[in-house]
Amino acid sequence: MLFAISVIIGVALWAVFAAFETEPWDSLYGWIVVAGLGLIFGFLGKENPILWPLGIFLGEVLFGLGSLVKSVFFYSGGGVNFFFPLGLMVLVPFTIPSLVGSFVGYGLRKALNKPLNPEARRRRAG
Repeated sequence: MLFAISVIIGVALWAVFAAFETEPWDSLYGWIVVAGLGLIFGFLGKENPILWPLGIFLGEVLFGLGSLVKSVFFYSGGGVNFFFPLGLMVLVPFTIPSLVGSFVGYGLRKALNKPLNPEARRRRAG
């Protein structure tokens, strides 16, 4: 469920910046938001912290693909968006802050869980 939310958030991130006619990687706010999202998902998620940046990345790709389809099949006023493949290559480094944030959030949750949960300190047999 949280993975689906991370995909939706990835789409929403691009939709918000598209409303302001810019791209998230062109603004410092975009980088901060991506790192913050990774931190939040890493803290909340119980699975592997690599999943959350992948969900955000998938959402960003889906938005870009939707933008490409819109520009090809519907007149969008700006012509066809042929920069989609180039944008995919730039999305990988743009998503790295969410990976770092996810691992920081995951580590923070584990660090906060130890003092609060006495069972976490006790080793289990077997």
